Amino acid sequence: MTQTIWLKALTFVVGFPLITIILGELIDRLENRGYKPITKLLINIRNLVVPSVAVWLLLHQFLATERNTITIKVIETAIGIALIIAGLSLLGVLLTSEAKMASRHVWQVPRLFLQIARISLVLCISFYVLSTIWGVNLSNLATALGVGSLVIALALQNTLSNLVSGFLLLFDSPFKVGDWIRFGDVEGQVEDLNWRSVRLRTLERDLLVVPNSVLDQENIYNYHSGDPLHAERYIIGFSYDDPPNHVKRVLQSAASETNHMLNEPAPNVRTISYDDFAITYEVKYYLDDYKYVETIHNEFSTRIFYAAKRNGLTIPFPIRTLHHVPQRRPKRADYIQEVSEFLRSLSYLAFLDADDIARLAESAVLGVYGIGDRVIVEGETDEGFYIIRNGSLRLYVTDAHQQQREIAHLAKSDFFGETALLIGEASLVTGVVEQDLTVLVFGHDAIATLMASSARFANQMNQFIEDRKTSIRLAQETKSIQPITNRPIAISLVEGRHH
Repeated sequence: MTQTIWLKALTFVVGFPLITIILGELIDRLENRGYKPITKLLINIRNLVVPSVAVWLLLHQFLATERNTITIKVIETAIGIALIIAGLSLLGVLLTSEAKMASRHVWQVPRLFLQIARISLVLCISFYVLSTIWGVNLSNLATALGVGSLVIALALQNTLSNLVSGFLLLFDSPFKVGDWIRFGDVEGQVEDLNWRSVRLRTLERDLLVVPNSVLDQENIYNYHSGDPLHAERYIIGFSYDDPPNHVKRVLQSAASETNHMLNEPAPNVRTISYDDFAITYEVKYYLDDYKYVETIHNEFSTRIFYAAKRNGLTIPFPIRTLHHVPQRRPKRADYIQEVSEFLRSLSYLAFLDADDIARLAESAVLGVYGIGDRVIVEGETDEGFYIIRNGSLRLYVTDAHQQQREIAHLAKSDFFGETALLIGEASLVTGVVEQDLTVLVFGHDAIATLMASSARFANQMNQFIEDRKTSIRLAQETKSIQPITNRPIAISLVEGRHH
């Protein structure tokens, strides 16, 4: 018997200090690694649970103090309070650890569940302390709570409806913070969700608070959950005079140039109906971030306008009343005269006689491009030789680091697309419209005829092409960008005219 008492005493004297030392070492190491939630839990165990349990063992086991004495009851109550504090810290570690909160791919426990878990822990330990340690009869309290709960439930039906709906939403998790959702006529990005409501930020940047009971009755579309791809449909009509296959190619090209519109899956263009005043087409395209939906729609609409102008397509409008009003159509001769005057004003074409200018003007095709359009693309064949009539354009080349570097800024009267003169050669640069651009486009045959009639023009153009190739090659190899302009060829041709 004496030996057993001494063994217990030795265990008590050595064990509790040893536990305190071990906990202290763990706390120091975890603090250095930044594990704050776990550190807080261990501190509560060391400072609250271990001392209160040690005092209880000392009084009850070694000093043989009866359990029904006030002293023991107070100590056991203190142990209960210590367990509540430590338990709350443990819930913080298990349910809201920083590692979990930092990852979007780990399921995060909603705050409501955490609050319920904390309240349940406090109530359970409190009921145990009151009923078991202090001998309090809680049956009357339970009855009173039941009646009170019924009264509260009747008074707070709407609130409880939101609460239940919130539970279902949080448990089912049809969406999370950051997702774009739509229900009814409302769509927005989820900023917060709790037991009562969901907060959405709409495309108009307004904050919309939606009660959970409303969402519980709606069909919810989640644009981000699982597969982030989302398809949009763009409807537009073109004239019956425009061949459908040609229209589809133009729409497909405009879609491929639109920023944030995915090329994979590729946009799909369909003919969907023949209406009273137009053939209606549908463009189905994809995006992977719904916040760009309005940006894409705006840019695509703008590109369609300029693409239609360039390709001679007509976007009709509904006709309610038809009035036959005589209209004067501009004559082809007037157009050629206007283009001829513009060409004659160009210094690098001033050596041409009137017949050459007229032939060149007759072959010109008017092209219209909008801001951001790519007129020529590096690595692709130029469709023609371009002379800028209005607007401006920037030329870019891919450098040694595969970055786009600007090499030239072109404006009215400048030309580009000279590689169209070299059959089979791809463009060395990309031309991006800076300001709405109107150009005269000349085919290979028209410029080839011009070069054949003027050896000086042909030599200067060939020299210009070689100089541009050299400058681009130097830029790609050394990252040194030398500005490229049309001025040298213009000066050379003007000087040649006076000799």
